[in-house]
Amino acid sequence: MELHREACMRIAYLLPHGWRFASWSLSDVMERYHFSKHIASAMAELGHEVTLIFLHESVRTRTVVQTQPFRIEIFPVTFTIPLFRFGGDFSLPLIREVRRLDVDVLHLHGCFYETLPWLVREANVPTLLQWHGGRLTPLHSAAFRPAFRKSRRIIIPFAAVRSLFPRIASSTRKFAVVPLPVRPEFLTASPKSQYGRGVPRLLYVGRIPWPSRNLGDRRLDLFLRILGRMGAGSFFLDVAGDGPGRSLCEKIAREEGIADAVSFHGYLGLAEILALYKNSDLTVVPFCLQDLTGTWVAQIQESLAVGTPAVAFSPNNTYSEHDIGWRISADPVEGTNQLKNILSRPGLVEVKGRKGPSLVHSQCDEHKVSRQLEAVYQATET
Repeated sequence: MELHREACMRIAYLLPHGWRFASWSLSDVMERYHFSKHIASAMAELGHEVTLIFLHESVRTRTVVQTQPFRIEIFPVTFTIPLFRFGGDFSLPLIREVRRLDVDVLHLHGCFYETLPWLVREANVPTLLQWHGGRLTPLHSAAFRPAFRKSRRIIIPFAAVRSLFPRIASSTRKFAVVPLPVRPEFLTASPKSQYGRGVPRLLYVGRIPWPSRNLGDRRLDLFLRILGRMGAGSFFLDVAGDGPGRSLCEKIAREEGIADAVSFHGYLGLAEILALYKNSDLTVVPFCLQDLTGTWVAQIQESLAVGTPAVAFSPNNTYSEHDIGWRISADPVEGTNQLKNILSRPGLVEVKGRKGPSLVHSQCDEHKVSRQLEAVYQATET
């Protein structure tokens, strides 16, 4: 421990978006789990001086809400680009603060927020980016390229994400592959022992956004359309989460005739979520993934930790099978046929589920992940 105190780094984490997309109040942000707080906490445990900075629509001035075990500062949203439901939040006080930051490393969560080019340009300290989803559009490529070049590293959860950065994908030294950590409560939980008990139970966990036009964000609406083609008697879906798109999804479930087979629970606590993961046959993550590795998306990792495999959407409406789950087409016809095929093979579902706990324990433990991040930061400093 003394070694880490001597090598203490000053690390600032920045989450540069507001919370209207999730309908989270400030108390929700502080009380509920979020990966940014988890990572900040894990790095503070190593002895580093950590500050987590984020935006919220409810504050009017810079507000310090926590000082231990790490500092949390909240900045106001000055204006939002109307066309963007997520990522279009600008904070002029935050941009000024980034210019004045005196830290060893600035770690920005997210790579494609509208404000990113300004934040990276104004930073006078070594800056890293961490990809948490999304892709670069042709409209923004020129504006974002200087920010990607200036950043010391881009942290990604698996190698396939490099394809989303075509102009720099050939420079492997630019990327550092580091998984997201899993909450320790899931690593200490006992994996389930029983599989394939009756009607397949599916589980969706997470925010329910208003549907976007692409598969880069969660599309529970599309998955409900797929389930509508399967028929209400062939599955049961638990939905644990909330957000602006919930009422629409409840309406879709009624329109598809599957309202009795779908239960919207709202936001649930850890114990209730853990029980749902264990009692489900398959966790659904309805947005497109470049790969399914178990090292990214908290809901996939948490599900695998207790032995439940996952299914996600794939790019280009293709089908692929992986060690710990599947990627299926978002096309209602193709997706329905593929999901039916998966659920018709409970033995294979069990095989994939039983591979989950060891994978998550070996790669996503918070202590291992924090050491990996520490090594990336130290290399950045030099």
